[in-house]
Amino acid sequence: MEKKLLSSNKKDIAVYREEFEEFLPERIFDFHIHTWKKEFLKYPVTFKRIKQNPLLDKDIVDFSVVDFDLITQRLFPVNKYYGLFFGLPLKEVDLKKNNDYVAEICRKKRSYGLYVPDPDLKEIPIDFFKNKFIGFKPYLDLVPSDILEGSSSLEVSIFNFISKKVLEYSDKYGLILLLHIPRKGRLGDKKNIEEITTINQEYPNIKLILAHAGRSYCYKDIDDHIKNIVDLKNLYIDTAMINDSSVIRLLLEKLGPQRVIYGSDLPVSAFRGKNIDLDNKHYFVTDTKKLWSLPIKKTESSGLTFFIYETIRAIKSAATELALNKKEVESVFFLNAVKLIDKITGSRQEDRSW
Repeated sequence: MEKKLLSSNKKDIAVYREEFEEFLPERIFDFHIHTWKKEFLKYPVTFKRIKQNPLLDKDIVDFSVVDFDLITQRLFPVNKYYGLFFGLPLKEVDLKKNNDYVAEICRKKRSYGLYVPDPDLKEIPIDFFKNKFIGFKPYLDLVPSDILEGSSSLEVSIFNFISKKVLEYSDKYGLILLLHIPRKGRLGDKKNIEEITTINQEYPNIKLILAHAGRSYCYKDIDDHIKNIVDLKNLYIDTAMINDSSVIRLLLEKLGPQRVIYGSDLPVSAFRGKNIDLDNKHYFVTDTKKLWSLPIKKTESSGLTFFIYETIRAIKSAATELALNKKEVESVFFLNAVKLIDKITGSRQEDRSW
């Protein structure tokens, strides 16, 4: 990881001390952390690909467990910060090497990880549970080009990047499936909802978690569509890169604090910036020029803090408006994640690090 991501200043310290220190619970469990090493990349990353995915930004390069510890200790100096780890689910990456690295991290840190599967995975590794995996993180970018037939990976079916074997195995053991939904319509897309409902009904033991709140970065993404998921059992959302408090508030109101799980999307969320809503469309704004973000005047960029802090600001604002109590806030930031993990692993306190 480049040193750029480790920069913090007095303004950032003030944000934490004044806004978060009393609000956040002592323990935080982050349900959305990517980790990889640059040697896992099979071929060079192009400008086009960087523009498509911030995780390929040249200022990241890689993100090791050491980097995770450095960043979280700096940004959350008073809290004990734990995480659910998984690799970089992109076509440039050697998935086997990355999954092996995640397993190594989880064994050493006494934490847990998600396995990034090939879209057509037919055999689950025999050491899956031994390596502390508790579910899967499939991703649409891994869909083979011959299936796309000229369309982008964004428009594929969910079943194009999740194999039947992954679904059956996850259902058998009640595992987590962290799903980044495809298609431009997000939760308003009829095909997406049909497929999510199919998974929920045909594989009822799967703990289905919609990453990025179903990609609901803007209120319009979820306002008329949350009704499509609210009654689905065993379905949760994570807050990764959601910076809009109105989105978080609606999720807390309709799903309840027990189904909202804090996630950050580290390392991208360690950049300075904010997700903004312009005419019901989502844009990244960053303090420096990026291929994947909107430009901003230098005089304005000095006031930006980190994406991860903006997510917590959004959660705090929504929690304050709804008058959530400390236990409910702790549920979002810690208890919900741990309860899900314990259901899968049967963990006892002495078996884990938190």
